[in-house]
Amino acid sequence: MAEQRRFEGQVAIITGAAAGFGLEVSKKLAAEGALVTMVDRAADQLKAEAAGIPDAIPVVADVSIEDDVEGYVARTVDERGRVDLFHNNAGIEGRMAPMTELSVDDFDRVWAVNARGVFLGLRAVLRVMKPQGSGTIVNTASMAAIRGAATFSPYVASKHAVAGLTRCAALEGAPHGIRVNAVAPGHIDTRMARDLTRQINPEDPDAAYAEMSSQVPLGRYGTAEEVAELVVWLLSPQASYVSGSLHLVDGAINA
Repeated sequence: MAEQRRFEGQVAIITGAAAGFGLEVSKKLAAEGALVTMVDRAADQLKAEAAGIPDAIPVVADVSIEDDVEGYVARTVDERGRVDLFHNNAGIEGRMAPMTELSVDDFDRVWAVNARGVFLGLRAVLRVMKPQGSGTIVNTASMAAIRGAATFSPYVASKHAVAGLTRCAALEGAPHGIRVNAVAPGHIDTRMARDLTRQINPEDPDAAYAEMSSQVPLGRYGTAEEVAELVVWLLSPQASYVSGSLHLVDGAINA
């Protein structure tokens, strides 16, 4: 008997899809039959990755820009007719420094992508899903959504905002058959994590990586694929009664 494909014929949008969580989710959804729109502002990398995924639509867009967000949703609807699945994932880490040393531009840059970008994506996709009477959304938050971190205030604030937007969208979507959840990754071995270790210890980022690994009860960084597995489960029918929740993927560091 052929393996059941949970997302056969469903239409998905994934932001931040050129690498990391977004790329892994794009691959997994497509492997189970979804038609994916992959969104990222890294044009060359996005197009190269999308070329390896059957029927993927690559859309170069900046999630902090309203017209770009409306554009990636409109193109998906124009070509596919609907939106069933949305991984609202794109994010940046920003500059690490004490609040007293950060500029307004430092704060606004992170907030624009991580908070406004998530809001704009939710707004545009919910406008499509509500008339459909169905849809499933997963936002990418962070373990920073449940705790503080010295020298990382813009990022932490933005991820707290993602948690709040997730709960609000879940309540607004529920009467229309729409589920909305968020994943909250901890130390995951991605480009962003490597950039952070370089900020923590520019002279020896590998030492910073090892130190952060030692803080995790499971003793290691997680992988983008491990986060993607949870995202895909939350998007799937197997999570049909799960909505409005923030799900840690952190190796027990917040236990």
